[in-house]
Amino acid sequence: MTTFGTIFSILLVALATWYAISLIVLLIGLFRIRCPVNDRLNFLTVVIAAHNEEKDITGCLKAIAAQDYPPNLYEVIIADDRSTDGTHDIIEAFCRDHPNFYSVRIDPKEEDVVPKKTALIKALRMARGDIFVSTDGDCIQPEGWLSSINDCFGKDVGMVIGHTGYPKPKNLWAGIDAIDYFSHRAMGTAFIGAGSAYTCTASNFAYRKEIFELVEEEFSQLKVRPAEDNYLLNYVHTQTLYSIAVATDPESIVTTAGAGGFGEFLQQRFRWGAYGGNIVTAGVRLFFMPALLFYVLLWAGILLSIFNTTLVPILIVSLGIKVLVDFLFMIKATSIFKSRYLLAWFLPGFVANLILTIPIMVKGNFFTFRWKGERYRLT
Repeated sequence: MTTFGTIFSILLVALATWYAISLIVLLIGLFRIRCPVNDRLNFLTVVIAAHNEEKDITGCLKAIAAQDYPPNLYEVIIADDRSTDGTHDIIEAFCRDHPNFYSVRIDPKEEDVVPKKTALIKALRMARGDIFVSTDGDCIQPEGWLSSINDCFGKDVGMVIGHTGYPKPKNLWAGIDAIDYFSHRAMGTAFIGAGSAYTCTASNFAYRKEIFELVEEEFSQLKVRPAEDNYLLNYVHTQTLYSIAVATDPESIVTTAGAGGFGEFLQQRFRWGAYGGNIVTAGVRLFFMPALLFYVLLWAGILLSIFNTTLVPILIVSLGIKVLVDFLFMIKATSIFKSRYLLAWFLPGFVANLILTIPIMVKGNFFTFRWKGERYRLT
């Protein structure tokens, strides 16, 4: 083996080892997930920002109206974010029939609009709850959803992270989509358990009213990046003394449909990849920066091995390490959220992740992309 090959092999093995150690730390974090017990019934405000959701919004609103939480102890505010379909009419009709449901509408002719954030600000400023609960218009919530979220708000808890899952996959494409999405949610859970913070989903999380009051001015100035969920998560983790709890009860898990096709899949991942560098925690840097370099070297090694076959054993060992620790992580994560069936799609999901991670991160953070008809830019 040449000097270059030796140096390359040492770097690849070193990064594979770092990746394995980092993921084992996160795996241990999954074992440390706890949800403090709360026996107080808080007044809750559910906030939904809806943009062109006429196909799904009715199912979402019906599910929330059917909660087992006392109706006089929660309200629902739906912000129509400039919808051009029948979303607004559906919301208005539903609110007329349900006294604890309210609507607000964004008019782009009268306001300087940032997609979703402007709608959320307008809704949150109307909210009366002690706890603000976030979800999306294309989600379905179990009957005990609000009760499960409320149960986690012990006195020291400032935010509760819920889980969102896809329907059980019925084919290869759906399986890859579902396990890839699940891995994002599982990673966010693991970081919380490890004492750090990475990501959560606006489709299922909640926070105390005072958190919003503390960040309202800064929050109202945010542009596309970072996403509001990650911004609030990072704020609670770094700027408050509150802890962050993870809801794992099956009744706390909401469901949403997967991507409608490969194009939507990519655009969705571009949006997730656009994390927002100003809220990156030390834990995220320590894991993802070496991990991305590991991916780069893996692909460089695959290309170089075409001309230098002595690199093949090192590549096999490095890939083997990644497969092993990834699988162990997913075994624990799927057991927490009762999703063991997703393990059937682990290998195709692993390959897809290996191929797509680098271009997704580059595209999401350095170029524009589209989501729900909106062009998302760097600012």
